[in-house]
Parts: sequence; structure tokens; C-alpha cells
Amino acid sequence: MTPLNAPYRLLDPCLPEGADDRLLELIRGFGDYGMYVQAPISTGIGAGLVRRHDALMNYVKRRYAAGKVEPMDALAARTNLFRGVLAEGAAVHVDGVDALLYNHEPFLSAARELSGLPVVVPDMLYVNFLVPGQELALHTDTPEYRGLSKATVPEWLLVVMHHSGLFEGWRVRIAGGVTFLRPPDEGGAFVLYPEGPQGPARRVGLRHNTSVLLDADALFHGVERVGGSDAPAPPITPGMTLRALDDDTWEVRSGERRVTTYRWGELRLSIQWKAHCFADEAARARFVDHTDDLSLEAVVDRLVEDLRERGALAGERPDDTALAILMIETYIDFPAALL
Repeated sequence: MTPLNAPYRLLDPCLPEGADDRLLELIRGFGDYGMYVQAPISTGIGAGLVRRHDALMNYVKRRYAAGKVEPMDALAARTNLFRGVLAEGAAVHVDGVDALLYNHEPFLSAARELSGLPVVVPDMLYVNFLVPGQELALHTDTPEYRGLSKATVPEWLLVVMHHSGLFEGWRVRIAGGVTFLRPPDEGGAFVLYPEGPQGPARRVGLRHNTSVLLDADALFHGVERVGGSDAPAPPITPGMTLRALDDDTWEVRSGERRVTTYRWGELRLSIQWKAHCFADEAARARFVDHTDDLSLEAVVDRLVEDLRERGALAGERPDDTALAILMIETYIDFPAALL
């Protein structure tokens, strides 16, 4: 399996004076932030599972084992954050974010240093909001491979591929940056495992206008509960949206109906930056031109072969959903923490 450990860097401050306020204005003016999970996957391998079924399954199992029993809809509400994409690939959806953060030179330099790869291409900039009672279950981020990405296959499968270590020759290295603005009054600390899932956790307290630069595909990380450990699950379900009403008030809506409102100080805001990293322009061209791509069929066949070699699978191949659960349980070794 792939060794899951890597260094990280702290950037303080992240943005020059005044740039943080401009970025906050753009975030307030974005409009509706939708929920990360809208519905389970409906067809294909893992039908009926959610996008990051690996992280959700571990989260539920750990909490139930510790006696922290809640209804499944409450557990889902705790982990289904609000998200808005500011830029993706060459498309900048919000004017001004490219100069402020998408092409931020300190991020580009840190990505080259952490990855050891000189060609760094920004790929995505998005905002995550967590409301009181929410937390982010321990996980590694969704990787990308030549020919396979979250746009084409389930995210949990890409994570399984990475943890299996069987497809490293096709993996595209991704550098990540997490920027914190206006941290919540209570809770929401960033937790990561730079020495691997069996190593000690590092807890990063939130400070305004600071960033953590890391390989989030390789490091397990999560977010402590916003609002403190006793905060109840929020009254949210898939399909709801979050938007700013004014400088200090945000509302959650279900269609035209107001569900609840929050002050800025109750919310946890983070801005996630991702960039592809390549050894040279030839490696970048292989990715862009789709030469030497993987196929879903070849990946699943190789994983099934490996499961048989490990003794984890015998007899006939199970149905796709059972196979998906077996893959998650076999390949992904989570930290023992409750989060």
C-alpha cells in the first residue's frame, strides 16, 4: 500500500494587508452555496453509496463503537458541508479570485517545494462552510489519475486506488492549500496526521488569514466540531443552500423557505486551493492529451485480482455494491481517532 505521510507548511499571513477583506467580499457575494452530498450514486459500481462513502462509513463505525449513537440523518447532517467553486481549470467563476489566491505565488512556491515537482498548474479553488454542529470526518482527499477523476468515477474508488498503491504510475500529484478567514468563535480546529494514520495527530488552531499547505491526498485530516463538542446536529438536509444576507448574517434555505440563520462567528469558512504538479511539460502533456490513460474496467479488474491474491476475495465476484464495501474495508486504513 502507499505510505500515507508527508510534510506540510504553515503560511502566516497568507494574503497581504487588505487582500483578505477583498476575498471575503467576493465570498459573501458568491450567491448560493450548495451542499456537498446531494444524493447517493445511482448506477454502476457502488450504486447506493455516497461520494465519500469511505469516510462516512468509518465515521459512523467509530462513533457507534464509542457509544456516540445518533440517527443516521443526524450523522449525515454533521458531515454534509456547504460548498461553492470559485475557479476550476482555466475557468474563473468569480472575477478577482485569480489574482487574489488562485495564482498566489506563495502557494505555487510551496507546491513546488512539497511535491518536488517544478511544473505547478492551479486546478481548483473552492469555499467550504461548516455550520454549528458540523465536523469533517477523517479522510484523505480525492486523488486524480490519467483518464480517471471524480468527474468520471466515484470518489471513494479513486481513494481506494491511491491507498492500494497499485496505480501510482498514473497518479497526478496534487498540492493543496487550506486558507482560514474569520475563524469561528468555538471549535473547528484542523487536525492532520503527517506521520501516517498510526502516528500522532497534529492539531492546527485557526487564525485569520493563515494557510496550511499540504498533500491532502496523502495526509489524513479532518475538522473538529464547530460550536464545540456538545453542539447539536444542524437542521439541514440535502438540497438546502447557504447564502449571505448582510455583512454578519447568513441564512440556510430549503427552496424559498428560510430554515435558520447564523452569525459569521458561528460559521467555519475555509478556502481550498488545489494544483496539479508535474515533473516536466512532457508529463503534463500526457495528462492533458490523455495518452496512457487508465480505464475503469482495467482498474476494477486489477483490484479484484489483488483482493484474490490477498485472500480477501474467494469464489465468484460479488455484486458491485458489495465489492465496493470490500475494497474500502481492505485498502483504507484510517486513524483510530473518533473524528
